[in-house]
Amino acid sequence: MKKWGVIFITAFLLAALLGACKGSGQTLSCTVTEVYENAVMVTCAEESEGFAQGEKVYVSCETMPALAPGDAIRVTFSGQVMISEPAQIVADKIELQ
Repeated sequence: MKKWGVIFITAFLLAALLGACKGSGQTLSCTVTEVYENAVMVTCAEESEGFAQGEKVYVSCETMPALAPGDAIRVTFSGQVMISEPAQIVADKIELQ
């Protein structure tokens, strides 16, 4: 009986953790400075999500919209940031503002 209780509690906690991670997307408002094939270099328009205003970030995305330098965009990403110079993120979604 104890074994099933432990399994039930573990499954419940795992489901709660996965549910919390799924909805934890972060957003970043920024301006495009350079455009590459499947990525862009951006400058943060405001301080948010651990990024300082004016900080450069390299953003890659599987479905990159047509962008040009000067475009204001909103980047949605998982929250994972590669610590490098500049910082790098993989976007889930990029929207023109």
